[in-house]
Amino acid sequence: MPQSASPTGKPSARRRTRRRLLGLALVLLALALALPAGAFAFVPASAGSGWFAQTSGTTAYVDGVAFADATHGWVVGSDGTILATVDGGATWKAQGSGVTAYLYDVAFADATHGWVVGYPGAILATTDGATWGTQSSGSTAYLFDVACSDATHAWVVGSSGTILTNNGGATWSAQVSGSDAWLRGVAFADATHGWAVGNNGAILATTNGGASWITQTSGTGVSLWGVAFPNATHGWVVGLQGTILATTDGGTTWSSRSSGTSEGLTAVAFADATHGWVVGSSGTIFATIDGGATWSVQASVGIGLLGVAFADATHGWVVGPSGAIFATTSGGFPPIPVGPPVIVKLKPPSAKRGALVTISGTDFGATQGASLVKFGSRTCTAFISWSDVEIVCKVPANAKYGTVKVTVTTGEGQSNGKPFKVKR
Repeated sequence: MPQSASPTGKPSARRRTRRRLLGLALVLLALALALPAGAFAFVPASAGSGWFAQTSGTTAYVDGVAFADATHGWVVGSDGTILATVDGGATWKAQGSGVTAYLYDVAFADATHGWVVGYPGAILATTDGATWGTQSSGSTAYLFDVACSDATHAWVVGSSGTILTNNGGATWSAQVSGSDAWLRGVAFADATHGWAVGNNGAILATTNGGASWITQTSGTGVSLWGVAFPNATHGWVVGLQGTILATTDGGTTWSSRSSGTSEGLTAVAFADATHGWVVGSSGTIFATIDGGATWSVQASVGIGLLGVAFADATHGWVVGPSGAIFATTSGGFPPIPVGPPVIVKLKPPSAKRGALVTISGTDFGATQGASLVKFGSRTCTAFISWSDVEIVCKVPANAKYGTVKVTVTTGEGQSNGKPFKVKR
């Protein structure tokens, strides 16, 4: 179900979330109950990966995740759990849902307008990102997934072919899916182009906002759990047995992609047409940087993952049992190591006190912060500019005459010393 971040800023193709089968839920629940409370809370991602654990403050199942941007996000799960963050997940705080239902998914159009769905027939909505109210779905179905194209248009899918839309307001009505499949995931690239996926390889599509739905040929009979469309033509679907399907023509044709695993894939998110992520029932996080032509393992967190959301190509989150939340600020790839700064060149190589000197090199840092430049033992206090590769400053007024060594010191250490002559 998880959705993607769209280069056009369409909220439905952004920050979207997860997918899960009831059978998978029972298996994971059994595993959870067999372990001590909170046993999953401190499971690390693979060593050297770009993923790290966040503290959710709950032991509830976390099933759905959505981010409106890199800082504002929500997760939902069992026992009516809704958690929110305004700092990218550094801290998570509970929000009152007013229900005890199992909440499967969440979608946000922006930082204030969002929806949550669950069982039986539960739909909650917010217009301030903090307070939630119930909306009548007119259904008692399992509602597994929700997608939105803007602050007034949303769609929900669920058991027995259920598709609902809010028709631009708080009133929900059924759309005719023409299918009795249990629909697990839904994605909308804009207000008219949408897709729903489910059991037995079911893929449904609409080009008129759901006024009518047609069946697309998936070429598989396995259950499909998640779907992502960053735009109206490029899409991906994931499911059982490591299934990944892709389309570049809006689903007119679907083709299989190799995931390299037989693991059940529960959710998919794409930040754009090339950068995507998939999570699995064994806790594996897969990624692609070539539009899904090839996939590689980024990390394994040791627990079944249920949802994934990316606000952009670098900021992402995955969720699972016992309040598990993992995050990345590097697209899931290991951060590039930053070592001590290196000075390559001084221009000019000699000058009088107070003269401007350009220091060229690497790893100076984007801003100065607490970093220092010294001419011998004298600290520079007058700076014109500072970037990761260039510093422009004035020779200290108290610099010793003659040849001294210029150094740059950052939090990563001290640079090499470059000779500089202070003229009289």
